[in-house]
Amino acid sequence: MKAFDIMNIMNEWAPSYLVDSWDHTGFQIGDGEKEVERILVSLDLDLNTYEKAVKENVDMIITHHPILFNPIYEITTDNYKGKLICDLIKKDIVVYNAHTNLDVASGGINDILAELLGLEDVKVLEKSCEGMDGILYGYGRVGNIKEMGLYEFLDIVKEKLDADNLLVYGETNKNIGRVALCGGSGGDFIYAAYKSGVDLYLTSDIKYHEAQLANELGIVLIDGNHFNTEKIILPIIKEKILKETNKNVEVFIHEKSTAPFKIY
Repeated sequence: MKAFDIMNIMNEWAPSYLVDSWDHTGFQIGDGEKEVERILVSLDLDLNTYEKAVKENVDMIITHHPILFNPIYEITTDNYKGKLICDLIKKDIVVYNAHTNLDVASGGINDILAELLGLEDVKVLEKSCEGMDGILYGYGRVGNIKEMGLYEFLDIVKEKLDADNLLVYGETNKNIGRVALCGGSGGDFIYAAYKSGVDLYLTSDIKYHEAQLANELGIVLIDGNHFNTEKIILPIIKEKILKETNKNVEVFIHEKSTAPFKIY
């Protein structure tokens, strides 16, 4: 099976026309005609991911975050990213990613996150575009849950995200019945969450003034960590590829954050 065949599977799920105007994602490195038997799926592509790919002798790496995002003007071994790109090319490893298109796609990151947390009557939080299929796509999701205490819901979030810690902003002595969420950096959608009538908004990469705004609006704001709110898509990508290829390829998951941290 060629690399282009694998890309087509991903493109049918998360079409390129859903990619946001500021984003740079898709087929980024390698030969699309390369025969692919082994694939590594990862949220990011760094040296650790590359070493895992070499160890597993993979032909292709699929990531969520693009390795080529900001402009680069030289590819040399004198810097970290240049050397990484050179090494990938030397090893003839194809690199493909699905970023904002996988955020907003049906069955993408935010739908999976909403499903994991048991949201019902789910709707898009912030519309971004109308697809060629006439469906309105967008970032985040909002829905209802059976009303429960905040800490009971936080325990569910920690379990489903396999997270050791959550940052909780706002009033904690309240019940939660309506929830908004956005995998990754969703601070821009706090007001949209408020307008949707939620009690709580789960996202990541929260800044001080964003937390201040949420508090002023009377909603609990949860920072679930960027990696934890998006890693949930990795097994779904694996499952999708195995199903669409009739298991004619092997798929490995690299579930490791490129920005590890500890609470000290």
